[in-house]
Amino acid sequence: MWRKHVTQARLVSLSLLIVVIAVAWYIRYGKPVMYSLGVTNNRVDTIFLPLDRERIAVPVDRQGSGGALAEWAGELVVLTHEGGFFEIKDSVARRIDLEPPQNYYEEYLEYVGTIDGLNPAGHFFRYNDILVTEGLLVVSYSLWDPVEHCVSNAIATRQVGAELGEVQGDWTNIFVAAPCLPTAESGVALQAHMAGGRIAALGNGKIALASGDYAFDDNYNSPAIAQLDEYQYGKVLEIELATGAIRQLSRGHSNMQGIATDRDGDIWIVEHGRRGGDELNRIIEGADYGWPVTSLGTRYNRLPLPNITAYGRHDAAFEAPIYALLPSVAVSSMARIEGFDPTWDGDFLAGSLGGQALFRIRIQDGRVLFAERIPMSVRIRYVQQLSDGRLALWTDDHFVEFLTVGAADHSYSFAMTRIAGLDLNEHTAEAIRHALDTCSECHNLGTVNSAAAPAIGSVFGRAVASNGWPDYSSALAERGGVWDSEALRQFIDDPDAFAPGTMMPNPGIDDADVLEGLVALLRAMKEEPE
Repeated sequence: MWRKHVTQARLVSLSLLIVVIAVAWYIRYGKPVMYSLGVTNNRVDTIFLPLDRERIAVPVDRQGSGGALAEWAGELVVLTHEGGFFEIKDSVARRIDLEPPQNYYEEYLEYVGTIDGLNPAGHFFRYNDILVTEGLLVVSYSLWDPVEHCVSNAIATRQVGAELGEVQGDWTNIFVAAPCLPTAESGVALQAHMAGGRIAALGNGKIALASGDYAFDDNYNSPAIAQLDEYQYGKVLEIELATGAIRQLSRGHSNMQGIATDRDGDIWIVEHGRRGGDELNRIIEGADYGWPVTSLGTRYNRLPLPNITAYGRHDAAFEAPIYALLPSVAVSSMARIEGFDPTWDGDFLAGSLGGQALFRIRIQDGRVLFAERIPMSVRIRYVQQLSDGRLALWTDDHFVEFLTVGAADHSYSFAMTRIAGLDLNEHTAEAIRHALDTCSECHNLGTVNSAAAPAIGSVFGRAVASNGWPDYSSALAERGGVWDSEALRQFIDDPDAFAPGTMMPNPGIDDADVLEGLVALLRAMKEEPE
């Protein structure tokens, strides 16, 4: 009996451990855990376009996230947070034999390990961005100084040849932010995930750097350096590639995770707030955007930020954001889209981490006309468009995703053709057309599920609640059986009688001929239209 109780206790403890691990994984990574179990979603619905998605795994050795994407010699290249270079081609990630610029990561770990009570948080320390422009490979990263024991944002360049992976000479640091920032005295040594570090090509041999403040904001660390011109952090900087000459464009920024230019050459950034206050800003030379003196966010404990002058308002003394996200979605990288589809041309596409989505942002007359949220169920770290028009995403579960415009759903016109082929009088045929118009408000009439309801084009002969749509009611999921003519007839006539508690509303079809016609149509639509 004693052994039985011990065994049961161990089973309970093991079960609780599994639940804790699963919950922790979900909190950290969200739904992407499903992909590791082979469950994929290769279709994304947006307001105007269906998107096809392809996911390709990239091997990463060290815990953490970050990194970036770039196009090099016509191919997509990934720079991982730990400094690995990978070519993505033919649905495979292949490592490029190229060492990144030295960041002295191991020396950082060694130094912090000598100080009691200091957590190195090594997964925060990373390579931040990559760009191929003007015959140069440009990498932005956090650089540890093993002598002074401090960190800086840095940019290194190296000449590239005509072939992918071909480089010449050695890495040259053209920029090291000043002054070098010390570690904290206790807790997390460096908030290096707040380094920003995103870069964008400006043409004429220049790039823009979004240099984050490493959380020196009087909340995590002091002083609040984004407001101090002697610190090259919390600033947008223009850097000349050939000479390293620097010009400060703006100040008062936090952790800028995205930077891009519009068609007019204006610079736009997206940056993190704290609890609320993620911002989209158009950079005006000489402007002060207020961080951390003003913000539309709060601390995570809901109290005002330490330096705040206008709680819940953006102080008018500073440049206000063009758009702010409340609550925060942990906005990430941003790219301008051209040549993907006419409905998207000229728009910005931004990723999000906490929001696990893409945001398609349209700017018109200097303001945001709309921001379409596109759920992706994965943390999006980076957004890149390739010269062939495809969109590429880099995710925090270390996958590259390619997005292409999916085939249009012609199932509605196919259904209309099928109605014409049925032996129906015109009154009944018109009533069925009207019923399908109502159905298609939620259901696709082909084989691709919509966000609102499962597709019904191939429902006949299929097991009830079996086509992979994730939100079936328990009433329908537990009903069992097959969608044959009788089951369809009963369900359309009275959904709640067929499966008590179903979310399907009663369509109100009282005409027996219309009901029989709909069943006949669903039977005729069993084959997927070409």
